[in-house]
Amino acid sequence: MMKKYLVAFIFLSMLTVDGIAQDPHFSQFFMAPQFVNPSLVGTSAYDWELMSNIRQQWGNAGTPFNTQTFAGDIKLSGTEKQENTLGAGFALMSDQSMNGAFRSVYISSSLAYHTQLNDNHRIGIGFQGAYGNRNIDYSKLRFGEQFTSGGFDVTLPNGEIAIANMKPFFSIGAGFLYNYSTDFFNLDMGFAGFHLNSPQQTFLKDGNEILPMRFIGHMNMEYKVSDVIVMNVNGCYQRQAKPSYFSIGGTVGMNISDGDGTSVLYGGGWFREGDSFYPYVGWLKGNVQVGFTYDITHSKQNEGPSIPRSFEMSIVYKFKKDKENTYGIPCPWK
Repeated sequence: MMKKYLVAFIFLSMLTVDGIAQDPHFSQFFMAPQFVNPSLVGTSAYDWELMSNIRQQWGNAGTPFNTQTFAGDIKLSGTEKQENTLGAGFALMSDQSMNGAFRSVYISSSLAYHTQLNDNHRIGIGFQGAYGNRNIDYSKLRFGEQFTSGGFDVTLPNGEIAIANMKPFFSIGAGFLYNYSTDFFNLDMGFAGFHLNSPQQTFLKDGNEILPMRFIGHMNMEYKVSDVIVMNVNGCYQRQAKPSYFSIGGTVGMNISDGDGTSVLYGGGWFREGDSFYPYVGWLKGNVQVGFTYDITHSKQNEGPSIPRSFEMSIVYKFKKDKENTYGIPCPWK
């Protein structure tokens, strides 16, 4: 007979402060700006955007992690170049693991203000508030007490003392951004912190179990080679509790339209420390941009019976009142 509290032990292990409890991460972090730095809200060349990321991690190794996001970003004031701007954003994220038995939902809103220091230099600060909820769906779990001669019968009692769903939590984040730009070159550098209030996150009402703070530093450089070619290099470093990693890479964009930038192809790749290399392909057509990455794992996970498979897709809808040429790099905060 399965020992009671076994499930409690499993989930407690998943949520320890030693670093197992981690926020979901994205290969295409440049397509999820509100999860990188709240001060990136309102920095896009567009008036407003809608964006979504879909990620499946370790799809063929055990139970995959499935993450989906939907976010929006709008400029409330300062829509012209060289103006101070105020931007607002919202984001929804759903994360599932253990075949959907362990689920997390996050809702956040961000506000950022950016001031123009002179023709080339700009700084900004942003704040974010997030609401999170995690729960266990017992209907998707199987227990020894439910095993019969004909297999598992989920209608039978599981013999376990139910663990109460985790109490919802509120999290606070903040970030800073510096920008230098000319007609042909653009540089962004910033850092941000999330869960600055160390919200409690536990299924067992343990006051010592908290969601560790997450800190991230990021950089993005863009160089417009010509009216046809634009090059981009970006990277980020992230740390939450003890685990940390950096990711760096870039793309080349080629304008395949008649010079108005309404159709651009992107190709490139990123390297994530101790984990994987992932190539990227993207296409901007009019107001819509899509991107795909596939993680090629180089870690010790390749030594297992099956090589982990992870892929990610992003889609962004961009809107601008005027129709000036805005084609550029595959990241929506530009």
